[in-house]
Amino acid sequence: MLKRILSIALFLCLFCVAAGAEIPLPIDFSGGSSLSREGYTAPYTDADGNTVCGYTDSTITVTIVSGHEARTEYWVADIVISDASQLRTKAATSFDSNDARDPLRMAQEVNAVLAVNGDYNNAADKHGMGYIIRQGIMYRNHLEEEDTTYGRLMDVLLIDEDGDFHIFYRPTQDSIPETINGKRIINAFTFGPCLVDNGELITDYHRSDRSFVDMDSAGYKQRICICQAGPLHYKVIACSGPSLGSKGMTMSQFADLVWRQGVQVAYNLDGGNSATIALCGKRANGSGHEARKLLDIIYFASAQ
Repeated sequence: MLKRILSIALFLCLFCVAAGAEIPLPIDFSGGSSLSREGYTAPYTDADGNTVCGYTDSTITVTIVSGHEARTEYWVADIVISDASQLRTKAATSFDSNDARDPLRMAQEVNAVLAVNGDYNNAADKHGMGYIIRQGIMYRNHLEEEDTTYGRLMDVLLIDEDGDFHIFYRPTQDSIPETINGKRIINAFTFGPCLVDNGELITDYHRSDRSFVDMDSAGYKQRICICQAGPLHYKVIACSGPSLGSKGMTMSQFADLVWRQGVQVAYNLDGGNSATIALCGKRANGSGHEARKLLDIIYFASAQ
């Protein structure tokens, strides 16, 4: 009887794989499924003159479109996945380390369809502060009180087991719950600020002037953010900086661009030369700037 049950289970498993069924990836630091060469979309120019490229299989669709605004080039990556486990994180070596590595190499190691730089998670500038969870493991819970030595706070992004984004504005120690609506937190990032929340554009960025890392909100910079547009639907948006011949964007200009992409939540990540969008192992957001080695990446994987 047991042998028959096992045979049926094996048959169903093989049937699901053959049919391209969606199989959740484990919540650990293993990578995604190998990518299909047939899944790549050759770059082409759309009716508006923008360059479009991407990747598609039965569990993930990624499209990147480039454009120009305010004398600045920008990129919008649109990502739809089948299961929340396909939104994942990876450290250069360990989330306990401040080792940095080439983000393209990191993305290739885990078969990332699309990867983006993380939150500068273990840099000395943060003085060991922040609320850091990666793939369900708590690495740091050290949020400074506003009236203490540093007194500098940052917005925190939580991503739950359903892949939904939640923003906590400048939280202090022990102010973040272990679960949200009964959902486990899989990844948490400390950077910001939040640019869009509940579909509403945020216009007050003065709090970022006292954050762990200076965002230079009024400066014309290279910027990047990660967004949720709907259930299992995400966007990564970046703009180039002055070093590429573009003007760059202030935080307000960038936030307005992001808001117009129809996102529900948008969270600013480490910009400047850290700003990286990698599609299938190649840099998508311009090749003119010198990319910085990174401590960590956020990536979207295939589960096919």
